[in-house]
Amino acid sequence: MLSLRVGGDSKMRTDSIVTVVVPLVPAHDRFVPQLIAQLVQQREPIERVILARSSARSRNMEPLMKSVSALRAKHDIQIEVSATRRQQLAGQNRNRGWDQVGTTFTAFLDADDEYSENRLAHLVEVAQSEASDLVLHDFLLKDSDSDSLLDDTFCLGDLLRTPELFDATFPDGRNRSREGKQPGDTNINIPPNATKHQTVHHGHVLVRTSLRQYFRYGNLYPGEDGQFCRDVLWAKRQVTYVPAKLSAYRPGLSAEASASVALRTRRKLTRFAEFSRVRA
Repeated sequence: MLSLRVGGDSKMRTDSIVTVVVPLVPAHDRFVPQLIAQLVQQREPIERVILARSSARSRNMEPLMKSVSALRAKHDIQIEVSATRRQQLAGQNRNRGWDQVGTTFTAFLDADDEYSENRLAHLVEVAQSEASDLVLHDFLLKDSDSDSLLDDTFCLGDLLRTPELFDATFPDGRNRSREGKQPGDTNINIPPNATKHQTVHHGHVLVRTSLRQYFRYGNLYPGEDGQFCRDVLWAKRQVTYVPAKLSAYRPGLSAEASASVALRTRRKLTRFAEFSRVRA
C-alpha cells in the first residue's frame, strides 16, 4: 500500500472530530477538485480528507497527485492519498481509509456527488445529541446539473431512530446471504408514514469510528454501503435518520453509474457465453 500525505499544514486539526474518507477508482479522480471545494465550505472543521484510491499505477496516479498538490496550494486542508496497486471494490477502499482514521467520527462520501454546505455540522450535532453510532439522511436525485441542492432544514423531533428503522427494514427478519440479489434489498427502509422524505443515501454517512472493531464493509457490489448500514441496524446499534436532503446523487452523470452499467454488461455477456456453451 502506498500512503501519500499532502496538506497545507503538517499538523492535524485538533479542533475537529471528523475525518472524511472517499473511496476512489481512476474514473473518479476528475471529481476530486470539486469535492474538496465543497468540503472547505463546511462549517464543521475537518481534520483531514483520506482519498482511498485503488488500481494505482505511477502512470495513472500522476494527474491525481498534481491535482492534490494544486488543491493544497489553494485550500488550507489536509489531504492524504492512501493508494494500492490492487484493483479493489468500493468496500475494500472504504475499509482501508477507515483504518487510518483517528477522530471520533468518520464521514464517508463519494467524490462524484454534491453535498449541502452545512451537512457535516448537522450530522455531528445529531450524532452528539443522540449518541448515534450511524447517522443517515435523505438525498436529492438530480436529473441534470441544473437541479440545485438547497440547504434543507429539519427538526430534531422529526428524527427517526433504531426501533422505527428496524421495524421498517426487517419486518420479516433478515437473510443476509441473499442480499444483493434484487434491487433495493440492501436498503434501509423508512416507515411509510413517518416523514415526507422516503429515501436514504447509504454511501453518504457519518459513523462512529470505534464501530470498525465490530463492523466492516463487505465485497458486495453494488450495495456494499447499504449492507453495511443494515449490519449496524441489525445489531440494534444507535442509528439515526435525518429527514433532510443533505446531498445530491447524479445517476446519469456519476462515474459510479458508468461502472454499474459496465458491471451489468459484463454479467449479461457472461450469462450469454454460458448459455451458448450449453446449447453447443
